[in-house]
Amino acid sequence: MKNKIMYLFFILPASWLLLGCYKYKERDPVENPAYMRVFNSVAVTPDVLQGGGVSSFFTFLMDPETDGEGIPLNAATMCDFLTTRQLFSTSYPINAGNSSEGHYVIDQYNRKVFSTTPVNFEYPGNKHVLTAPVINGFDLSAWAQIPAGKHRIVFVNRPRNSIPFSSLSKAIRNQVLVDTVVDFTKDEVYTLQILSRDLDKNKFGLYVRKEQFIHQAFEKDKIYVGFINLSGVLPKLAELFFMASFPEKVSVKYSYKMQERSGVYTYVPLPGYNNNYYTTLTGKMDTVINYMTLPLLPREYFFDKDTLRTYDNLLPGGRRLPPTLPFAEYTFGDADRPGKVTTIVQYTANPAVYNTYRYESFLNAPSQLSNINVAPNLNLITSSGNRYHISATLNIMEIVYDRIYMMQVQRGFNEIPQ
Repeated sequence: MKNKIMYLFFILPASWLLLGCYKYKERDPVENPAYMRVFNSVAVTPDVLQGGGVSSFFTFLMDPETDGEGIPLNAATMCDFLTTRQLFSTSYPINAGNSSEGHYVIDQYNRKVFSTTPVNFEYPGNKHVLTAPVINGFDLSAWAQIPAGKHRIVFVNRPRNSIPFSSLSKAIRNQVLVDTVVDFTKDEVYTLQILSRDLDKNKFGLYVRKEQFIHQAFEKDKIYVGFINLSGVLPKLAELFFMASFPEKVSVKYSYKMQERSGVYTYVPLPGYNNNYYTTLTGKMDTVINYMTLPLLPREYFFDKDTLRTYDNLLPGGRRLPPTLPFAEYTFGDADRPGKVTTIVQYTANPAVYNTYRYESFLNAPSQLSNINVAPNLNLITSSGNRYHISATLNIMEIVYDRIYMMQVQRGFNEIPQ
């Protein structure tokens, strides 16, 4: 008996060790895959001015299972606790999403607060799914594989609590805001977003973009930037200047700036890149993006002797240390009011910490956009083999009422950027 006890003593820890190393069951490959990514781009929280409205907290379901009354109950593909997307996202997952211990979020007043409510900033996010491969040289691991063909897409408005969707009451599960069918083509890449079509009338819709950048030719020594306007009908409060919003027609100009000289935080535009006209956004909900280019600057622009220059830094007490890295600056105006500047965005921030430590809110006051905002740098800086590498990126800027969501698509790391 003693020998048997000794045997069990040694075999049990070994079993637990093996179990500890086992993380996920291997997924079966998807036949005829398409690739899908889902955002909640509704960033409105009901308040006194807006009346009832809806809270921007949803459950996303694809091909939902329903109960006997036809009310959604579950789905094989689902993203519960879908909160408003982060202002900056990449083409690969950058956050841990749900946590049993909680997480920090930026509230509507730009305060960093701790929350124990589960959240997902997008689908698939941190879910264990088969993802898209590198396509056309771009890392697309933030898109999930799904079977090509027609799928029913549903968004349900849910309370901001910790109760899983299937345990919510029928009345809540029946608060469907979007219910439609999308036909996904094999090998294509799709970005889906729930958006407000009309804030005053509480109308919502699904925006579907079949990404064309996987079919386009891009030069490795250029940065690509495209803007689209995904705002719905201009709210009455915005017309009366009680609510911040970009204008109906948005003019866009750009500069590319550099620190004038070391130790002095003044910036001068590079030759040929001083407040150039780019475009005027006259349409809304466009699915085709026209990209403009900026040059990938020589390596010496990013270093002071052998030291990498710095991003825009936020110091204790809210004080900012201005950047020394080169940066792009975009000026947005009202095309119907020439000379009227709506806001300026300087792409100077460190992308690694931007969503956690936002430098300034897009809402400077309830009725106006901030004069100058900060967003992540358009140059991708990575470290490998004790060396820094600089590479160009493709950037999609989506204007939604009072903010700009930035999605940066980077080249796959199968090749080390120079």
